[in-house]
Amino acid sequence: GYLVLTRRSPDAYGTRHPHYQLRLLCDEVLRFAAAHGVCDPGFEHSAIALTRNFRGSPHIDTFDVAEQLAVGLGEYEGGELVVEEEGGDALAVVETRNAVARVDGRRVHWVRAFSGGDRFSLIFYCTED
Repeated sequence: GYLVLTRRSPDAYGTRHPHYQLRLLCDEVLRFAAAHGVCDPGFEHSAIALTRNFRGSPHIDTFDVAEQLAVGLGEYEGGELVVEEEGGDALAVVETRNAVARVDGRRVHWVRAFSGGDRFSLIFYCTED
């Protein structure tokens, strides 16, 4: 499954909105990332992609205007994010399982195969200046 949440405060929807708890979780992830130096407080993003068992083929997020934050959650093996380094002659393998990573989706990237359980991901990205 794949769900995109546009950037809005959880308070804009109220506690009865079906995505209210998801938005609170996403806000906590951003606070955690900032507290651990992965991003600046107030990391700018225009949307959050939430996925379940999504394995994208190599692609570029052409509409991104900045780096993104990626988080993998679940009890699975594998599923690392692979990103081409600048120049395209090297690959970075980024562990996102139970971790927050800052990556550039404007470079070719994909998710490695995974097994053993569901893989959920949160991708915070910005397509607006």
